[in-house]
Amino acid sequence: MKNVSQAAARVYAQALFDIGLAEGSVGQIYDDLHAVFDALNGLDDDLLTFFYLPQFRRDEKRRILTLAFEGKIGRPVLGLLNILVEKRREPLLDNVVEEFDQYVDQHEGRAQALVVTARKLDTELLAALQAALEQRTKREVVLTETVDPEVIGGLRVNVGDRVLDGTVRRRLQDLRRSFAAIQR
Repeated sequence: MKNVSQAAARVYAQALFDIGLAEGSVGQIYDDLHAVFDALNGLDDDLLTFFYLPQFRRDEKRRILTLAFEGKIGRPVLGLLNILVEKRREPLLDNVVEEFDQYVDQHEGRAQALVVTARKLDTELLAALQAALEQRTKREVVLTETVDPEVIGGLRVNVGDRVLDGTVRRRLQDLRRSFAAIQR
């Protein structure tokens, strides 16, 4: 889901974020959005299908969403859900949450970083990496670690739209390309 859908999700997230800034309720909107996201993802497959598939009537979906969430979440997020249903853009919800989280992180001076390694890093190394990333980005960094044996060794760090790839796998790929270019 990129391009047009991602751009649409960004517009909805920006609108929610702007409302939150204007009303001083960014934190509440964040909580409400995540509560809805968690509730929908906790549904069994039949109910989730009902929410996402366009074959079901919009008014029925809005009625069920109102019954499920009215009084439990604020007006901005309930309004977003109704707009997504009305425009048949329910599948964008996951991306709206992701985009909204990015606006909140940026506003609060945080950066999300994904660290991919061949094996789990020890706590000291993670702390050193986090400190180095915070110094480089001038932001608080929230690290998420993922283990992927296919990287072979080294690490890959994704911070926002930047990728720092120091994996053995990438180095081997670079060598293959170099050898292939020489053989031509």
